[in-house]
Amino acid sequence: MNVWVDAHAHLDDRRFAHDIGEVLERASSAGIGAVVSAAVSLASCQHTLKLAGLFPQVLAALGIHPQEIQGSLPEIDILEDILDADKVIAVGEVGLDYYWDTTFRDNQREVFRSQVRLAVKKNLPLIVHSRSAHADVMEILGSEKVDIPVLWHCFTGGVTELKEILVRGYFLSIGGILTFPKASHLRDLVRSIPPKRLLLETDSPYLSPQPRRGKRNEPANLLYTANYLAEEWGMSLEEVREHSFKAFMEAFPASQRFFNRW
Repeated sequence: MNVWVDAHAHLDDRRFAHDIGEVLERASSAGIGAVVSAAVSLASCQHTLKLAGLFPQVLAALGIHPQEIQGSLPEIDILEDILDADKVIAVGEVGLDYYWDTTFRDNQREVFRSQVRLAVKKNLPLIVHSRSAHADVMEILGSEKVDIPVLWHCFTGGVTELKEILVRGYFLSIGGILTFPKASHLRDLVRSIPPKRLLLETDSPYLSPQPRRGKRNEPANLLYTANYLAEEWGMSLEEVREHSFKAFMEAFPASQRFFNRW
């Protein structure tokens, strides 16, 4: 089986509240066989689990986003309990974001470290958000001796960051930013990423690809990014789909049982 997989979206976002069924129908019509919906808070985790139960193509990643962390720490025990739910294939979206927050960085680091340990304990892949915090993210992942798959979500970094990620054996995912006119540096870097390590994502409802800029993003738009990637790699769309699906299965091995059900 080789299908398109949207490796990172936020289907629980309120912008999908009125038409999520239609959104997923359009995704299926575009050949998207699965969508990983990444939670960002404990409430978001519950909503994401509900969606995964309602729609067979939705897989769940549960975690607490760094922008959700403020003065009081979230109850990590609650997250640990729900990670055993059906269709949970990863811990995420977790990490550090120093771009938007300069006040609660210590709390961000503490919660990120706790979630890294939780992923290791549950033997679940980790979906990482890193913005203006590369060194601290790498330090925590290194000091925790992470031996599970790590996906660097929405990679937009530079050569140095890319080399460090690849040396550690982590996976990367890219989305609509690849199509932006000013993202020539990212298109240059993509050519040096081994296909076996690169996944495709939309980050819906955010970061719509260039032909859809200014509109709500959704999983069906993955094909816009895939076309750009095919051009950069000098491959056919079918070859890109095959490579990205294999990379997805390596990064999220628990997802195999759900594909087998279909």
